[in-house]
Amino acid sequence: MREVVPRPFLPPRVDPRAFCGPAYPWPRVCDLRDDGREVIACYVVHEKNRRETKAGKPFLEFVLGDASGSVAAMMWDDAERCDRLVAADDVVGVRARVGSYREKLQLTISFIEPLEVSDDDLAMFLPASPRDRGQMCRELDALIATVSDPPLRTLLARCVGGKTPLGRTFRIHPAAKRNHHAYLGGLLEHSLSVARAADRMCAHYREQGAVLDRDLLVAAALLHDVGKVKELAARRTFSYTDEGQLLGHILLGLQMVTREAESIPGFRPDQLLHLQHLIASHQGKLEWASPKIPMTLEAILLHAADELDAKMNSGMAMVSALEPGAWTGFDRHLERALYRPPEPLGDAPPPAVLEPVSPQAFVKDVMLDMFRG
Repeated sequence: MREVVPRPFLPPRVDPRAFCGPAYPWPRVCDLRDDGREVIACYVVHEKNRRETKAGKPFLEFVLGDASGSVAAMMWDDAERCDRLVAADDVVGVRARVGSYREKLQLTISFIEPLEVSDDDLAMFLPASPRDRGQMCRELDALIATVSDPPLRTLLARCVGGKTPLGRTFRIHPAAKRNHHAYLGGLLEHSLSVARAADRMCAHYREQGAVLDRDLLVAAALLHDVGKVKELAARRTFSYTDEGQLLGHILLGLQMVTREAESIPGFRPDQLLHLQHLIASHQGKLEWASPKIPMTLEAILLHAADELDAKMNSGMAMVSALEPGAWTGFDRHLERALYRPPEPLGDAPPPAVLEPVSPQAFVKDVMLDMFRG
């Protein structure tokens, strides 16, 4: 029979500001320097491992982090109690001395305590979208308002609108654990970008004669990754939930959208079936975990916009750190290295715009030139 190890009595957790007191605001990871000073700070526990010295004394080895980076940390004393007190993904307050080991920054912890963090403070500990979330929310609300089909607009209001618990979660959630848009607000940023790109492509191909359901395409673009609010947990770190591991975001999203759509009066079965196909096929290939490949024109456009936005987000982040004329390393997600071309020497003047002329005016101008000549 497995021995049950009792957890020590835990008093109510305090928040980061109460823990730090006069030391607030505490130093971020990127602000730490190997200067031997003692700091009072709050970080996320990315990793925790229990080790033993050669003499058999236990100690704890951590990787701590915040929105600006991560740092190794060691705790040599009181390891037995703290091992039961602190778990991976906790936000903790620490008192520690800043030093280095093998030329890498390291904290030596003298005290550690798990803290309680509200959603409003998550951005201090987790990376966030470079875009202003309030502005993105306003853009999302404006885009939802352009959907003229009432049942689709109601579905969007329920799933991604700012007045529902699901919609509020959608607007702060990451889009991935790593690779593209792996930060707070990433799901909103990605979905909004995909929807706007798909909307523009829809208008372009309508001009070429394609018959496309614009409202359905925009709705599917905003909903294609909604299952990620259940696939990923974003309380203290980005990690996969049991549902996410067992089902994945596509199946979870299909369940969520179907349940909501079936409760909306006037939502046509054929419209729901097409929307389900768009969500099911948005990753494009069976080997990319898509249950179906795109089989409608709208599905082809949605997959193209989704793949393009994911690759551009990764590529833009890689190239932004380069000097002009330099290459990145090989990226497994993009399956290539990227080159940043040299910057242009200056802004070239815009090309002259020639006004169209009628054949009669053209002939008249030629005759006048001949006469003057």
